[in-house]
Amino acid sequence: MVVVAVTRPAVVTGWLDVASSTSVLTLVAAAVGSAAAIVALVTGRLSGDPRPSWFGAALLLYGVVVLPLSALVVQGQPAGVSRLAVLSMLAVGMCILIAALRPPARLGAWGGWALFVVAMALGGVVALQEETPFSTVLATSPLPSILIQAGWSAVAVLFLFDGYRRQSRVRSRLGLGLLVIAVSQLYRAVVPSEPVTGLVYPSLRILGMAVVLSALLSMALRAVTRLQDEYDRLQETLGDATRLLERAAGQAAERDHELRNGLAGLAGAAYLLSHTDGDDRTDQLREAVLSELGRLRVMLESPVLATGGPAEEPDPLVDERDAALLDLGPAFAPVTPAPLAANGHVHGVGPVLHQLVDLRADQQGITLRVDDGLPAVAAPESVTRQVVTNLLANCARHAPGASVTVRGRDADVPGFVAVEVRDTGPGLPGGQDTMVIRRGVHDESAGGSGLGLHISARLAHEHGGDLVLHTAHDPLGCLAVLTLPVAH
Repeated sequence: MVVVAVTRPAVVTGWLDVASSTSVLTLVAAAVGSAAAIVALVTGRLSGDPRPSWFGAALLLYGVVVLPLSALVVQGQPAGVSRLAVLSMLAVGMCILIAALRPPARLGAWGGWALFVVAMALGGVVALQEETPFSTVLATSPLPSILIQAGWSAVAVLFLFDGYRRQSRVRSRLGLGLLVIAVSQLYRAVVPSEPVTGLVYPSLRILGMAVVLSALLSMALRAVTRLQDEYDRLQETLGDATRLLERAAGQAAERDHELRNGLAGLAGAAYLLSHTDGDDRTDQLREAVLSELGRLRVMLESPVLATGGPAEEPDPLVDERDAALLDLGPAFAPVTPAPLAANGHVHGVGPVLHQLVDLRADQQGITLRVDDGLPAVAAPESVTRQVVTNLLANCARHAPGASVTVRGRDADVPGFVAVEVRDTGPGLPGGQDTMVIRRGVHDESAGGSGLGLHISARLAHEHGGDLVLHTAHDPLGCLAVLTLPVAH
């Protein structure tokens, strides 16, 4: 009402050049509409919602194309085909606005811009047509313009209703701005003589564009605020994860330290055993204990990176003084075989299997069979020890009380040695015939973390071998087969 009162002819006559002021105000409205279109596009990108992008395409068509043409071209040729071109583009813009309420999912955020190109092409085709009596009558008749502007008003009412239904003040403000723009256009079409002496419709159009721009700026601000909140939550989550990792690293360091102390005590006990007389059984146990301690010492002194390769820099969690406690001298150090060009290590699996079985003979009923003349394998002794130790530990955990058979033989594939560990337990979980070994996969009812088998399979693969698990029959049980390549 204020705009209508201030811009009525009785007020502006004699103060302003109404003809030129109308064009200037139209171009100002076009500038505001273009800014609103850019804000709508940015809002759509920030929020991931395609609706602002479609709305921005309609605003850009109206602000950058339709309004300048209305001010600079149609005003000079009100009865030409140029007016029909503008009306045709307005009709397409109305369709874009309707689709902006619920854009088709297949078209995504860029569907409105595709229709923008269609509107430009349609307007260009219409503008290139020659003047005909029919086009002159159609251009001079107010009916097409009234119908299109009434359609825009209906779309604005739909936006208002959508905002009310969603209980969104921003969307309601968007519909209100569109309604003011539509009313200004409808006012121009219904009262064609008034714009000649007044500035009502261009002023109302600027007001409507300003309301639309303010609504879109509010939407953009909300999108930015939501992104900032999400970023803050991610930072908080990252901070929590960092603190958990630091706590886990501290606990790992403490456990690592205590493990070293415990191993140092075992090493001292083994050292005392080595200086006492005993029977052959005691000597075998002593050698097995020393070999196992040597394997653990190598693991503690040689940290491994996540990629599986040896660490190039010292591990800050490795205390050399603790590791030195496990050094019993060359007489009790693990035997280092002569290096080979292939992978640097070779060993016979028979002696290793004998020592591992001797360590557990009193705890598990284990039967050992090693074929005569079994060739050496091209892998570190620690690989066989670690893998077989994990397999025997799995037998004790998943098949307690079951008999276990360990066998070393030539593999079915020439050039490989196979180590079998078989129990008479329930077999693989779920009745599987073969289990794919993956990190963390384990039987929750039996405990464990699933890391042992994963590490064992990785070690076998790194040295050219393999580790597979099967369900055995007659009798039922689990059969694990480790294969390693023969040393040449």
